[in-house]
Amino acid sequence: MRGAGVRWSLAPLLSLSLVGIAPAADAKIKTADDMAAAKAYLLVEVDPVEVKLLGTSQITTGVIFAPYDPTTRQVQAGVTAAKDPVAKDGKRRLYLIEIDPGTWVIAGTGASGAPLGSANTSFSLGSYHFEAKAGELVDLGVFQPAREDSDNPDTKMSVGKLLGGPLFGGRVEPVPNRLDIRPRGDGDVAVPAWLAGKPVTYPLFVYGATFGNSTGGLVNRVDGKGGRGRTAGEAAYLSKPGQPPATPAPEPVSAAPPATPSSLP
Repeated sequence: MRGAGVRWSLAPLLSLSLVGIAPAADAKIKTADDMAAAKAYLLVEVDPVEVKLLGTSQITTGVIFAPYDPTTRQVQAGVTAAKDPVAKDGKRRLYLIEIDPGTWVIAGTGASGAPLGSANTSFSLGSYHFEAKAGELVDLGVFQPAREDSDNPDTKMSVGKLLGGPLFGGRVEPVPNRLDIRPRGDGDVAVPAWLAGKPVTYPLFVYGATFGNSTGGLVNRVDGKGGRGRTAGEAAYLSKPGQPPATPAPEPVSAAPPATPSSLP
């Protein structure tokens, strides 16, 4: 919509093309009886993006998860936590997502409620991957998407740009999102009673998952600028209260025998 002077169309297009097509998660699971033993389940709270314009606005944004192969660094079409939450509090949403067991990656953000407030983003430059096993309820904690900090004045929103855009061609350049992850606390969205009694596991988030960005659109690291220089393979229980960071296992040392001394003089 160039005539409006503001770049509206980029974010919706990205949400459809991130890691292939990432549809919203299947219909809401309403009882524990709806959960299949052969599947794994992700429990994740997604808080809104806070956008400062005329005061502070809150914009709902989905999070995309995708199957990931750490060897080939390939992702498959994923699912988006964006519809049918099992609980909500204001614009905070708690999702229960059914997935196939295996290795999964936090692939990006999508399905933004407002294109100007939260540009959909692929975390292809560096994200966390984790394991989910059959029959597990995996508590991913609380995800807080945020617009990446930028010194570019064209990314700043203003009343003049929004009101004067149609007449004078002003526009707001999009910036990618990043993601903050923390354990669930007492003040977060309450887990439904029918789900609260089920045992949960906490994933070991392994940093450094990279994959192709087939969209040609906005990309970032899952932790944004803070991820620059981080070592791939760092691991931590980001969603488990009180759990210290984990140290990845060292590479195995070669057990090759020492060279046999020569018998020549």
